[in-house]
Amino acid sequence: MTRSPWFRHLPAALLAIAIMLTIAGLVWRPAMLAAGVASWAAGILLLGRLSRRYRAIVILLAALGAIGIGIGLAHGVTPDWRLALAANQPMISMLAAISFVRLVAPRGRTGDHRAPTGRSAVWQTTMAVHVLGSVINLTALDIIANRIFRKIPLPRAELLVLSRGYSAGAFWSPFWGASAAALTYAPAARLPILMTVGGALALAALTISCLQITRAFGPAVKDFRGYPLTLGALRLPMALVILVVLAHVLLPGVPVTGVIMVCAPALTITLLLVRTPRRATRRLVAHARRSLPAMSGELSMFLSAGLLTAGFAAMLDVVPLDPPVTRFGVPEAWALVLVMVIFSAIGVHPVISLAVAASMLAPLHPDPTLFAMTGLIAWGIQAAGGPLSGLNVVLQSRFRVDTFRIARWNASYVLAILLLAYPTLWMVARWSCGC
Repeated sequence: MTRSPWFRHLPAALLAIAIMLTIAGLVWRPAMLAAGVASWAAGILLLGRLSRRYRAIVILLAALGAIGIGIGLAHGVTPDWRLALAANQPMISMLAAISFVRLVAPRGRTGDHRAPTGRSAVWQTTMAVHVLGSVINLTALDIIANRIFRKIPLPRAELLVLSRGYSAGAFWSPFWGASAAALTYAPAARLPILMTVGGALALAALTISCLQITRAFGPAVKDFRGYPLTLGALRLPMALVILVVLAHVLLPGVPVTGVIMVCAPALTITLLLVRTPRRATRRLVAHARRSLPAMSGELSMFLSAGLLTAGFAAMLDVVPLDPPVTRFGVPEAWALVLVMVIFSAIGVHPVISLAVAASMLAPLHPDPTLFAMTGLIAWGIQAAGGPLSGLNVVLQSRFRVDTFRIARWNASYVLAILLLAYPTLWMVARWSCGC
């Protein structure tokens, strides 16, 4: 039976409504629950878009969460329905809102005579992937890959340009799902510290990557034509970062996810009205219909993670568990990074690890900035080195390179970042406590 047009577009409409309700929820809490209901409805309608394996994982997580809630109810424990329905709603709506920035992202022109070549091309292209990817997410891969790459499947060196440049954005960018998740489970974390120290880690990671990628090219590096890191490419990302930071300073009581939810669409709409005023509405609607349902993977994972967290919390009320450690300092934070990376290697999404860790460590009242930085580092490492990470699955589908091969190519990088993680966490701990 053919579905009517309104039904096909229903998930997109529900997600658009969820964004608006989440923004309203910043000042009127019940709207956040309504946004969660809208997202759950969209997620159920979009289950058919998921791969069979991914759908099985999502259903299993949701089922475990429902079982935990059921056990809690059987023992007289009232579940936290806000946690079950809308724990990750700010994260979902933030990512959906950011997707609209793609409409005004720089595209560049094929065959630009200013395209850099040689070693400079490796550095400029990797940095361009990082800067654009830190703000407009996976769209950056398409913009740059369509411009400079012609051979499919991509050779090792060229694929590493995309993988390494993009994944380092998790260490600092407030526009990544990593940051949204970290701030969801550690809302008191200090964003300036996360961005500054995480940015330093990202710079170190990009330096290591560019040196390794240049060696991977070998003598062929002199023939590599890359993407120019120009003012035009930097203008939009920098404008959005500055806008968000200023809004966060002026409105410290508003969560960063909420600030981004407002700033990203506002900047997009403003630029559309300036550039193509007659087509602005049509382009916004077309983007919502096309791109919001494409978030089905992230949507379903974050929804199931919230339900799992609620179920786990209910279980802890029935059978209290002592935290596995007695304090959460730098050594424990580094160990948690290692555990999350190991779990990601077997397919456990970092948002799940982060949610469970937050529940188990809650009695210790860990420093929120240190805990958030732990999540950002683990997320960035798994993005590059996890064989089942969202980034590597996208790279496999678009550039026909096996995800396990990508993970193997990034093994030395993963080890390097794990070593850098300890001093990074130490700096966060020192800065956060004012020591």
